[in-house]
Amino acid sequence: MKPQQLGLILLGLLFLPATLFFQPNLGGEGMSISHNITVWIAAVLVITAATLAMLKSKQFSYPTAWLAMAALPISIIILGFIVDSFLPTQWLFRQLYILGGFLFLIALFQFRFTTRDAEKALIILLLSGIAHGLYGVSQIFWPGILPLLITPSKEIPYSVFQQINIHASFQATVLITGLYLLSRPVTLKSSPVLTLILLSSIFLSCFIVAYSGSRTGLIAAASGVIILTLCNWRSFLNRKTLSIAVLIAVTAALSLGNQGIQRSTQKLGDLADKTSPGVTESGSNSRINIYKISFEVFKLQPVTGHGIGSFQKVWHDQKVDYLKHFPEANLPAERLSHPHNELMFWMVEGGIVAISGILISVLAILYASFSCGWRRGLSYIALLIPIGLHTQVELPFYISNIPWFLLLVLIFVILRHSTKTRTAVLSRSAELTTAGTAVILCLSVTFIMLQTIKANHSIISFLRGEMSQPALLQPALANPFFSNNAELYLMRTLLLRELSAKQGSFAPQFIDWATSYIEYTPIPQLYIDLSRAYLATGQEAKAIKTIEDGLARYPEISRLNESARLIRQAATGNLEPKTDNQLESGGKSG
Repeated sequence: MKPQQLGLILLGLLFLPATLFFQPNLGGEGMSISHNITVWIAAVLVITAATLAMLKSKQFSYPTAWLAMAALPISIIILGFIVDSFLPTQWLFRQLYILGGFLFLIALFQFRFTTRDAEKALIILLLSGIAHGLYGVSQIFWPGILPLLITPSKEIPYSVFQQINIHASFQATVLITGLYLLSRPVTLKSSPVLTLILLSSIFLSCFIVAYSGSRTGLIAAASGVIILTLCNWRSFLNRKTLSIAVLIAVTAALSLGNQGIQRSTQKLGDLADKTSPGVTESGSNSRINIYKISFEVFKLQPVTGHGIGSFQKVWHDQKVDYLKHFPEANLPAERLSHPHNELMFWMVEGGIVAISGILISVLAILYASFSCGWRRGLSYIALLIPIGLHTQVELPFYISNIPWFLLLVLIFVILRHSTKTRTAVLSRSAELTTAGTAVILCLSVTFIMLQTIKANHSIISFLRGEMSQPALLQPALANPFFSNNAELYLMRTLLLRELSAKQGSFAPQFIDWATSYIEYTPIPQLYIDLSRAYLATGQEAKAIKTIEDGLARYPEISRLNESARLIRQAATGNLEPKTDNQLESGGKSG
């Protein structure tokens, strides 16, 4: 098999079956989202196959901008040496995530794709868009058709993304990719199969973006379509029949998804009215306060940031001071794990060092794009708009890894125009070592990811069993991705059991664990549990201080306010904390 064929098959595996895996999960981010597990298995398989292909051909290909693309992983390595206050586990996973992406990007060059092969890779993205589009349509019209396999959606077309905005941005990218291919020579005399793929992907992606009501997806799609039309209108006119068919497909999709467009328009209009009930409930107008607090935190450590994994700690600490000065500020009531902005997130945790790495890579991509001419360059920029825009309102890469690898493939399409190839002369032992390392890496990652599926299932089983069987958590406790969550559930279960039995022997151990855990992960419920543990050990002053610390960070959470009242009374001897249902509310969610 030629390396080009192998590369296309592996990309097909990555963007089709690997992205469609689903199992019940806790939601959130990382490996808690089930399809991220299989996507990484497929990505590591691409890296391994590319390494073996490189060894076989004895040719190593790379983009001329490889050093600029390595700027971000290099900056994170530097931060690990010069910043003391960070979470080592999160730093390691973040580094592996970004370094894995860089290796995936370099791996794509080893398949030596031609221009036609690169277009075939984009067609694979269209096929993936069709699969997820059909998945979303089934969730709208037949939400109960596959209750064990399909993501619970309440008639919202999430597909497997579990977040409608991410699916909308994904489909906006598919839509723009389809229109980009419409301008390429491959569609001048397209086969019936390619025509069907093109029209189906454009119709479904346009419908999902419209129906979703996602402002980000709608703005990104509209911007990309306008740019592509301005740059390639002559190419579209050269394909009149196909272009007319595309126009009909887009018009039909917009008509069917019109109610979503109306919702998006309404939400955009409501943003100007801070008193709008919809905006107030969704917290849309709280972003300005989130950004202000984040920027204040950034100014405290502008060069190196506060360390990878430190955002929750430093942001909520600063939130306490911010609320003292602006008590009426609209902020999310619950815990905030990120500032809904990728650059702001890196500013807080990595400072100028990390931001510089990101900007160097972005500038290299822009330079490579416009080196192909302004029309081609703007067309490439249009492909990157949906994901790029989404990073400025959320953190899509952490919730779903699909946009991450989609972005890397698009970057590869841009950078491949400036490729260098060198002869890879290695000794026989070096070749065997490299090949063996690649294969062992692939097998090890696959084993760990399969065990992660088991670990996720163990946590779900534990919660479905009303947290009555801590032994079910054993696979999760042994898993690097789920050990923290599993430990949280186990420690809380053991504490609540003892408190219910009016015992306190476990409380000191829980206090030692919780005081360090809550420092970097300030979970509201944990303030309640830690306060009760202090009460059980006779440390009333610390119990009051702990619950007051929680209340200062989350003044709008009703269960925290009620628990604070009860704990104050119990600490002063006016009330024995017998109302466990009130104090333990939210126990399953943590």
